[in-house]
Amino acid sequence: MLTYETIRSVYRTCQGVFLPLLLLCSSSISLAQGHIQAPVAHEKFARLTSYDTLQAYLRVLSGLPGIRVERIARTAQGRDVCCAFLSRSPRFGEDTTKLRVLLFAQQHGDEPSGKEALTLLLASAANHELDEILSRIDLLVVPQMNPDGAELRQRRTSGGLDLNRDHLLLSSPETRGLHDLFAAWWPEVTLDVHEYGPFSRAWSDSGILKAADVQLGMLTNLNSAESLRKFEREVVFPRIHSSMRDSGYLFHEYLVGSPEDYIRFSTTEPNDGRQSFGILNTLSFIQEGRGGQTLEDRLERRSRSQRAAIEALLSFCSAHAVEIQALVRGARESLCHMAGMQAVLCMDHFAGGTTLQIPVISTPSGRDTVWLVHPLRDRVSSLWSREIPSAYVIPREFDELREILERHHVTGESVKVPRKENVSVYVIEGVQPDTLEDEWHPKPTLRSVTRTQELKAGDFVVRTDQRHSLFLAILLEPESMWGIVKYPAFNSLMQSKEYPILRIP
Repeated sequence: MLTYETIRSVYRTCQGVFLPLLLLCSSSISLAQGHIQAPVAHEKFARLTSYDTLQAYLRVLSGLPGIRVERIARTAQGRDVCCAFLSRSPRFGEDTTKLRVLLFAQQHGDEPSGKEALTLLLASAANHELDEILSRIDLLVVPQMNPDGAELRQRRTSGGLDLNRDHLLLSSPETRGLHDLFAAWWPEVTLDVHEYGPFSRAWSDSGILKAADVQLGMLTNLNSAESLRKFEREVVFPRIHSSMRDSGYLFHEYLVGSPEDYIRFSTTEPNDGRQSFGILNTLSFIQEGRGGQTLEDRLERRSRSQRAAIEALLSFCSAHAVEIQALVRGARESLCHMAGMQAVLCMDHFAGGTTLQIPVISTPSGRDTVWLVHPLRDRVSSLWSREIPSAYVIPREFDELREILERHHVTGESVKVPRKENVSVYVIEGVQPDTLEDEWHPKPTLRSVTRTQELKAGDFVVRTDQRHSLFLAILLEPESMWGIVKYPAFNSLMQSKEYPILRIP
């Protein structure tokens, strides 16, 4: 019988010349036996699925009914980032009554269990074990976002970039490809799959280690619709928690911080794979599986627990597809009417009085126990907000900023003939360093003046009556804790007497 290692060897030797025929044979054998097996299961979880093996596996799947695979990006080292499109409709996406769900994993190359979980999920789909789920959803699956880092067994890309900190600039082909995929289909639900390190000294020095097989992070940025945040916390999370408990896995909400300092829910930063889609009013999550002492350590439990949580989410989404579609549709429609509304530009975590117990391991005894999380900062509150204008004006000399907007599929108009416009201008009176969520950002002192100003030919006018309205405020406002001004390439924006990006009230 042909193995995936054989396919990989032939692929390397023949450089793909005979691969289509070989894969057809392999697919036929698998179908004749009635069962498709993920590479990691074929290897009995003794080794990770390599890039070459994953590509061969995806090619086998792409020949099966209801599954097609497309490249969405190519890395700096020439590897493909691929998406599998799963649908029980004749064509993916043609049935608009179906919920669209996007899963993506291994943005960090040294976090492999999410990728393996998605290969297991794809095998289940190929074996028709997900037909009930897929009767109501169309599924997009990107099992490996960072193949270069994975092959190097490192967190970052081959160029040293952390992909999960590149969802604002979109400077890498990998994140650009993911956002292009999102813009093509606008899925209502997204899940970004990672691993967390359970062996932190910050925890072990306190006598405990986090023991959860899987942690689930929900939307925390206050610019995402409150209706979505409430639905995630009060409806989705309890259902997945119950399913994971029934499956025998330990599960709780994604926590960061140290017992000796404070514990909080995860970042509000819209520069990652969860919040970047969340501020577009997507039901968006991050999943963190428990990492091992090595990349292969306890690989079967790590992969299967990740898969169990993913399938629990998919089962919930399928059963509540109509409700989720209506919820997300309403929230997204509101994004086109945000002019004059407030965008939260700075926020922080505070103690809200919630009590929370989580599963832990006692390091002195090595026994499983629970810990009452303390001190817990469980509430996110606004520190500063600003009214969203009807439009922003990007001066023509900031072409790089315009390119970033276009990468996000933001639409705008280039000024053809100079014209006068009533604008609001920020006068910069000083800039001080500040720290929020353990990251530095500039904190300017500003005053706003309104005047009539001529817009030059080549200036770029971006209206906020589009789905990216909140994203524009977060990116372009100088007081935003996550804004463009914190990036070295745009430090010049804060070095003149006036902030060059104009607001049209």
